[in-house]
Amino acid sequence: MKNFVYQSIRIFLLVVFKIFFRIKINGKENLPEQGAVIVMSNHISAFDPPLLAAIFSRPVRFMAKKELFENPIIRFVLFLADAFPVDRSKNDITAVKKALSLLKDQEVLGLFPEGTRHPEGKLGDPKAGSVMLAIKSGAPILPVGIKNVKKDGRITINIGQKFTMEQFPSKRLSKDERKKAAQFIKSKIRKEINK
Repeated sequence: MKNFVYQSIRIFLLVVFKIFFRIKINGKENLPEQGAVIVMSNHISAFDPPLLAAIFSRPVRFMAKKELFENPIIRFVLFLADAFPVDRSKNDITAVKKALSLLKDQEVLGLFPEGTRHPEGKLGDPKAGSVMLAIKSGAPILPVGIKNVKKDGRITINIGQKFTMEQFPSKRLSKDERKKAAQFIKSKIRKEINK
């Protein structure tokens, strides 16, 4: 029943976005039909999570900041979306374990590695938690670039090809290695934004 409600809302959102925002989606063929995957996108507006949820036929499980769950209306929406909270003020082990469990179950995890919204055209650096989760899980990453959200015209979503972090060791990374891994992820997302 919950999945039926989710899919009904997803289709409704997709129709709304297509009619009122004239969204253009490039790279639909890169959306995996099955298997674990981490969707990593830039974050420029509150529209980003529903946009990504709408374009995927498979449910996307978002890691959302815990403060959002304090609002009863938003909490209900997040419940329908099967999102789960993360405490950004610390290393939230519970949220990390939840994310790893979802990927182990071959689900789709949605992350905004910048950790918060940034103005369009100013891509932030991925947070250490997102980087380490990508490396530790071993799951493929699907880079997504969203643009033109706050401009007149159509919203464009570019979906790149999957990539992995296998060149980075899963052991404890040095500060320099973490920085290189973060920049690697950032470059993949920036490539989709610049298309």
